[in-house]
Amino acid sequence: MLFSQRNNPKDIELLPYDGYLSERLRIQIHHFLNSVYKVYSNGSDLFSKAHTSPEVEKVFKEINTHICAEHGLFNFSQAPGLIRHHYNPINASQDFIRMCEVGDWVVDILELLVRSSLILGLSNQQDIEKLNHRFRENGVGLEFVEDRFVKINSTILHIEAVKPALILMHSTGFSGPLDEYLEAHEQYRNGDNKAAITSAAKAFESTMKTICQAKGWSTGKGTAVALIKTLFDNQFLPNYYQTQLNSLRTTLEGLPTVRNNNTGHGQGANVINTPDYLTQYALNLAGANITLLIQIYNEAQK
Repeated sequence: MLFSQRNNPKDIELLPYDGYLSERLRIQIHHFLNSVYKVYSNGSDLFSKAHTSPEVEKVFKEINTHICAEHGLFNFSQAPGLIRHHYNPINASQDFIRMCEVGDWVVDILELLVRSSLILGLSNQQDIEKLNHRFRENGVGLEFVEDRFVKINSTILHIEAVKPALILMHSTGFSGPLDEYLEAHEQYRNGDNKAAITSAAKAFESTMKTICQAKGWSTGKGTAVALIKTLFDNQFLPNYYQTQLNSLRTTLEGLPTVRNNNTGHGQGANVINTPDYLTQYALNLAGANITLLIQIYNEAQK
């Protein structure tokens, strides 16, 4: 760590991601990708071609094509802020990351490149932590977890509620709830708060359903209320929770209540605005409940 970093009197306050990525962060991302993919792109097509393996160039080319198709571009030079066209996909990608005015598009391509580097074995968890540190030191509320970026409004809540849930679902076979929970974060990142709350509630319900099916217990109508009742009826939750039973049940039922009151029904003539803080609450509540349920389930399997 550099002297200036060790003696920084105050870390930058973590801010909710709003689509803005500073020039400093973009340049740091540029150097990160150069290091992971062992390329040395500096804006000159000839320069990076001399140092790039065909496999790596193929990855960049496929990702370029995918990004262009999804965002309606013929090539990256058509993206807002881009001024030149590169035939080399590596330099095109680096220019896109440094200059594209749409921050979400930059996160899109970075997510795909980081995911591909993990699949190819070119990066590891230490590299991912280094990248996440870059976002934190620039005050940007994004973190790459497992295989994608998720928005974080509170570092403590993210560490305590969201991240453990994602790790547990990845490692214990809860693939259905995992897909729904990741979808919720993707929808939140894209500004679709109503859909994010609904997907978070589905992930919570699917976690309980997965546990009930594994145990051979009835899932009733499959609703959150029915599933919660089954868990308590079968003493899935420890007996020493008796004094807190009602409050815990209220907490477990809190998420579908948020979903039903705000997103589960037609909004009528007036548009219902679902604020970010309510969506973040739903994601954190879902993550905390999912973590609790899977940890209890794993402990019972030992």
